[in-house]
Formats: sequence, C-alpha cells, structure tokens
Amino acid sequence: MKPPSPLRIGLIGAGNIWNAHKVAFQQFPESVRLAAVMDINPAAAQKAADEFPGAKVYADPATMLRDAEIDAVLILTVHAEHAALAHAAIVSGRHVLVEKPMACSLAEARSMADAADKAGVRLMIGQCQRYDRSYRGAKRLIESGEIGRVQAVRFDSMQGLFSNGILPAGHWLADGSKAGGGIVISVCVHRLDLVRFCLGEVRRVSAVTRTLDPGYINGAEDFAAALFEFESGALGEMFGTYSGFRMPYSEGLMIFGQDGAIHASPNNGEYQAPAVYASKQHPGVKDENNWLAQFRGFQPVPPDTDGLPSDNSFVNQMLHFADCCHTGAEPLSSGRDNLGTMRLIEGIYQSAKTGTWIDLKNL
Repeated sequence: MKPPSPLRIGLIGAGNIWNAHKVAFQQFPESVRLAAVMDINPAAAQKAADEFPGAKVYADPATMLRDAEIDAVLILTVHAEHAALAHAAIVSGRHVLVEKPMACSLAEARSMADAADKAGVRLMIGQCQRYDRSYRGAKRLIESGEIGRVQAVRFDSMQGLFSNGILPAGHWLADGSKAGGGIVISVCVHRLDLVRFCLGEVRRVSAVTRTLDPGYINGAEDFAAALFEFESGALGEMFGTYSGFRMPYSEGLMIFGQDGAIHASPNNGEYQAPAVYASKQHPGVKDENNWLAQFRGFQPVPPDTDGLPSDNSFVNQMLHFADCCHTGAEPLSSGRDNLGTMRLIEGIYQSAKTGTWIDLKNL
C-alpha cells in the first residue's frame, strides 16, 4: 500500500516556538512538509521558509488561505489571535493544529470546536506533554492499577521570564489582553491538561491569583495557587509563578496512589524530568530504616512508545496530527477534548475573581 503523501502545512507565526515544531519537518519530510509561511515579521517568515525549499512566503493569513496549496494550518501566534485564525482556516476547509492555549476563553474554544465539527476537519491543540513517552507511560501505569486508586496530585509551573531578563519588558506574554491571562493560561495549562489526561476531569476548583510585578498588565497574573477536586474524588494542588527569581526547576509533578507514587520532579537546572515511580509491587528498596525508605526506591516509569516514534514530544505531536488528517481519526488532544482544559482554566480565573469554589459543570 502506497503511504500517503506528506501533509502540506501552512505556518502562521514563525516566532520562538516554531523552533520546537520545525524538528518534525526536518526529521520526517515524508510525513509533513512546510508549504507556506506567514508572519507579521517578514524577516522571520523568510527565515523559516528558507530552511525548507519550496515553502512560499505570504504577506497575510487571508492570502495564504486563498492561494497556498496546503492541507492544514499550524497556528503559533499571540494567543488572542488563535480563535479568529483557526476559524478562518477551518472555513477554508483546512485542518488546524493550534498551539496551547486553545483560545483566550472557553466561549472562543467552544466556537472553534463547533466550527471544526461542522466543517468536518481535524482541530488539534498543541498539548505536547500528552505525546511524551514518559508521561504516557505514567498514564498507562495509573490505568493498570499498579499504584492503586489515585488519591492526590500536585504540580508546579514556575518561570522567571522577566525577573531574569529572559524576555524584554513589554513582551506580549505579560499582557493579559494578548495572552488571555498570565501564568495559568500560558504555562500552567501544560500540567492542567496533563493531569486531566492522566486522572480524568475536575469537579470543582478554588483559586487565588496575584499580579505583583507591575510589568504584567491587563489582568495577567504572575502568581497563582489552586485546589482541585476531581470527579474521582482525588485532590489536587497547583502553584504557578512567572516571577521566580531562582527556582530549583520549572515544572514538577507528584501523583499519590493508594499503593504507589509517581513523580517527575527535576533536579537542579533541569526544566522537566522523566517520570519515576515506586509501588508495592516494585518498592525498589528494602531499608530497615523505614523513615528513609519512604523517600527512596523510585525507578524510571517504563516509557510508552506505542504510536510515539520519537523521544521528542513535539515531533510525536506533529506526526499524530498528520496521521489524523490522513485517516480522519480524532486527535488525542482534539479541540473538543481540550474544552475540558479550557473549562478548568476558566474555573480558576472565576474562582480567583469571586473568592468561591467553582463547579465546572456550570461553566
């Protein structure tokens, strides 16, 4: 059987995150091909196109959608532009992969999902952590029952983008009107989606947010804390900051089961870490000193490579998108599924505003 031809993709937004996405185009040209590029910065668009012979540069999205020979669109723009660009691509009959967050509000996200359903095209959200072999392995371990009923989860999402001079003052990520919010919608979204993926839906949430750095404007928060109650009864805890001066790591994760535990807590200087675990079946260490034994015995979670040909989650994500576009299968991180993540984000913001617990079923 002849394999399908490469999915022809038009890129809208050739900023920094494109460097992560482009690896799939470099390593798997038989699956995905960059056919068109558009960016508000002509130099950035040209630079991206120059790396992929045959890619054409367009001055605006409308012209690209009208004239380019493309099957799908990859949207990597300012968050506030996600919904309108996705709608335009969907109406043109193209499949869409849009970076997280899906949109700046739950209402926008629902409109996107409805439009894709009506048009019969695939809408996928760039929740790359679902395509990480180690995290997928953690999900499989949970589903196998080895760690027992999950009782609680906690995670951190910490960065110091402006306090450490990584991004310049005035960058759009510090502007809530362009980003949709602050640390919650831009960074915590990764772990919020991952814990939904691994543990199921959240029933209710209570949250507090703070804007302490005056460089964050238009409602962008640089500190956030939240408590969750999952439909399963499990408890959850989140902490996020954009204004960390120094941190031991960026994203941590701990999952506590009745018969075991999983964690992905990086060492000093690491951004993320592969998941490790210990369980009654695999305690990893037998120590006469029970006080010390409770902190030992973790071993790597067996990675799940099923459908994940690369150890790069962005590559796996792109190849999955191409496969879904060819076969018509529902993406693992579809727009319809991601409404759950957007509902959780909206619940966090509503709780922070009202000072009350928010039942997500009411959103």
